[in-house]
Amino acid sequence: MANVITSMKGRFHRDLVANPLTHGWFLNLYRSGERYPQRVCDYFQSDFAPTQELAVLLRQHSADEDKHVVLFSQALKTLEQPVIEADLGDVFNEVVRSFTPGTFHIQESDPPETRRRKLANFLAHAHHLEKRVAQSFAYHMDACERTGKHVIASLVSRTKTDEDRHVSYTRETVFDLLTRKEALTVMDLHRRAEAKANLKFSQRQVRKFLAQFGDITPKHRRWLYQICATVMEAAGNYV
Repeated sequence: MANVITSMKGRFHRDLVANPLTHGWFLNLYRSGERYPQRVCDYFQSDFAPTQELAVLLRQHSADEDKHVVLFSQALKTLEQPVIEADLGDVFNEVVRSFTPGTFHIQESDPPETRRRKLANFLAHAHHLEKRVAQSFAYHMDACERTGKHVIASLVSRTKTDEDRHVSYTRETVFDLLTRKEALTVMDLHRRAEAKANLKFSQRQVRKFLAQFGDITPKHRRWLYQICATVMEAAGNYV
């Protein structure tokens, strides 16, 4: 089953990059995810970090996301496609948060332990989200290389390098901030939220892809992607 899923994802990304319109549509989804921290008030709250080391890591992470927005804007320019701001409901981060209990927003009045828990929950959220995005970048880089989009593959590769680093430090920091038992519980909570969101987001975007670009997608592919969206929607009820 894992090989089938991997093959399907690879095929979908190759179909996306085959046409500048569909490629631009998808790159805008990536760009909107990287810009999400600029649209909310509770990501990378470095002023409340319990150590200077963590504050530096959070500021660097935030700067990396800003850099990625620029990189994806460059990729869109290369394709001669417009930059389009996605609605929040079409941003993966926002979908993950719809399945995530509680809040990351730290208040000045929060005691140190509350600040620590909120930061740990944010970092667990970021860990699972960045891990999924890094996997998607890998598929997209491969599709770009296969179709000769080497400039865009290089831009995506630069973002993936940062995401891999984010995946590593966020997990480590959750275990630094909490006891091991607490950290395992928090990591699992956000793992489940991301897994549910991944299915919901994926089936929604596949259907939007078919609605917008069905007329330029081969008929047998349309049927295949419709089936995939239905399966993902059904699977979401059991995650």
